[in-house]
Amino acid sequence: MKKRMVMLLLTGVMCIGLLSGCGKSNADEDGSSDGKSDDTEVLTMMLNGADSDVYVEGYRKIIDAFNADNEYGVTIEPEFVSNSDYKTKLTTMMASDSEPDIIFTWELGYLENFVDGDKITNLSEYLDKDSAWKDSFNSGTLEQETYDGDVYGIPTAQCMAVMYYNKKIFADNNLEVPTTYEEYRIVCDSLLEKGITPVALASTADDAWLVSQYIQQLSDGIAGYDLFDGLKNDTAKWNDDAMVQAAELFQEEVEKGYFEEGFTGVSGSEAEALFQTGQTAMYFNGSWEISNLDNPDVCQEAENISCFAMPSVEADHANVSVGSLDNSYAVTTNCKNVEAAVGFLKYWTNEENASMLLYDYGRMPATAIELDDSKLSSLSKDTITCFEAQEALTPWFDRMDTDLGNEFNNSSIAIANGDDPAEIFDALQEYAEANK
Repeated sequence: MKKRMVMLLLTGVMCIGLLSGCGKSNADEDGSSDGKSDDTEVLTMMLNGADSDVYVEGYRKIIDAFNADNEYGVTIEPEFVSNSDYKTKLTTMMASDSEPDIIFTWELGYLENFVDGDKITNLSEYLDKDSAWKDSFNSGTLEQETYDGDVYGIPTAQCMAVMYYNKKIFADNNLEVPTTYEEYRIVCDSLLEKGITPVALASTADDAWLVSQYIQQLSDGIAGYDLFDGLKNDTAKWNDDAMVQAAELFQEEVEKGYFEEGFTGVSGSEAEALFQTGQTAMYFNGSWEISNLDNPDVCQEAENISCFAMPSVEADHANVSVGSLDNSYAVTTNCKNVEAAVGFLKYWTNEENASMLLYDYGRMPATAIELDDSKLSSLSKDTITCFEAQEALTPWFDRMDTDLGNEFNNSSIAIANGDDPAEIFDALQEYAEANK
């Protein structure tokens, strides 16, 4: 069955070392020839990911195919940097004016920092010249990378936070997928009674955003989109009762043992491994994890994994989830061949490549594609169902405002370690007011 796949980015509906510049190279890092002549122009590109991420294979396929045959006579030279190191490395490069030609970026306030610093190329004229390309993007996606009416980033995928679960563990213990927060707590309690750890969650300093993501999801289910919108527009306060309640609920879950023992010292990769090996029943993370969880070579429980959207605490705020863009790329002002860089991003987002990334790696496209259900994995189908049920998505706070968002991430670690939520959020509100 084929149908047109168009996923709205609901935030838009509601509110909406690398060489700098373009160098010359005819050899790979290992010294082997890439088959290009000595005068081949090289565009450097920094991407978020590591070889342990299965989807990186798909990204390399796109880059290799473009390098093999493109009208610009250029070669894209990629460097993959792990999520935990990416922000630090890019910020350092930006500060020293040594940034690559093309960069992976998050949207909203994160990219805006570099736009304001005149580090990013305005892409509006290139989109306006190709209306078919511009119109192919799902509603609300380009808007997240638009500043003062101009577009500075190209989204290639969308994402949302989901609760992955092991279907076999649920079936063996006569458990149903919860549809309310109360049912979710009952499921967790039932698992604990059977000696099964309910949820894998990391909480180290490098993975602070995973805890903050969980607390943000609880706050979405308590106060809905309006709370996020208020924090975004400075009409709500960080010490809002809903934020404090979300943190208190999270601490109750910690105290009851819903997460693996010692989870505050468990890294993101370790938490994922616990779920992949069937040592926990659930795992809260983003839809980008599909390629790792769907692959039996990586995940021994692959055939048993599905997902659901985290149920809301309050029924009035059901189907409001943490989510936004997944992958986006921007062209820096260092780039000497913007036309070729844009051509590469246009190639990346064409229907063939967007489809390949969806079918083979579970990357949810940011563009409309002709969807063939028969090519979708079971987990990808379930994730699309989660997307389609959402009424609104709230981007991660550290994308909305990098500084405040990172402070919220750090505050979430303190909450995980038992600090008083009211005091934590009072301090965060004071920080927000002092740093306006």
